[in-house]
Amino acid sequence: MVEYSGRLEFLRRSLMEWFRRSGRKFPWRGEVGWYGILLAEFLLVRTRSEVAERAFHELLSRFPTPENLCSAGVVPVREIFERIGLPSRAERLVTTVCTILREYGGRIPCDYQELLKLPGVGDYIARVVLSRVCGKHVAFVDSNVLRILTRFLGARLSVTKAAELLERYIPKGELLYVNVALLDLGALVCKPRKALCYICPLTPRCSTSSGTGSSLSRSETLRLRVVLK
Repeated sequence: MVEYSGRLEFLRRSLMEWFRRSGRKFPWRGEVGWYGILLAEFLLVRTRSEVAERAFHELLSRFPTPENLCSAGVVPVREIFERIGLPSRAERLVTTVCTILREYGGRIPCDYQELLKLPGVGDYIARVVLSRVCGKHVAFVDSNVLRILTRFLGARLSVTKAAELLERYIPKGELLYVNVALLDLGALVCKPRKALCYICPLTPRCSTSSGTGSSLSRSETLRLRVVLK
């Protein structure tokens, strides 16, 4: 088995320093509780963060509590989601919020299998909730996180393997911080087609960076084609 401890320790230190200077600021990264986190995650599906942010503010303005949203029903919530091209997410969100209120006493379950029973909650959102709401040592891996780890380690990784590596090598109490930093680095620097390697904090130890180039070559990208499980 390949030993990644040294590489991921470098990643941890470099990312934490970079994130303190360059991390993005979003309202859902504050103390918003399970309700605010669910709103954000349902909005962020295939949606640019700045678009999701506007819709997030509107949702909280019109439905400041989960009880408000549940009693309002699907129609007014769908109006907001239609504007960002995700009308089907509205019904799932309302159903999920109402289910939490009625079947879990207004407290979101901190059990992975229970979370997956909620409409619209898959592996990624369940892991976000376990990490951010429940305080568990759980990594959440999207395409940004997977791309960075694949390029940085020079290895083909599944979502499951990437999460396992983060949970194994990033210390408790720091995983959430590193995880969010990976999201931002993937959105701002280690982009899918034009990775800005020359400003990336991981360049000195990255397996695929040229060190001075502005993007990965096509051959490098194809060589590290991600295998998802």
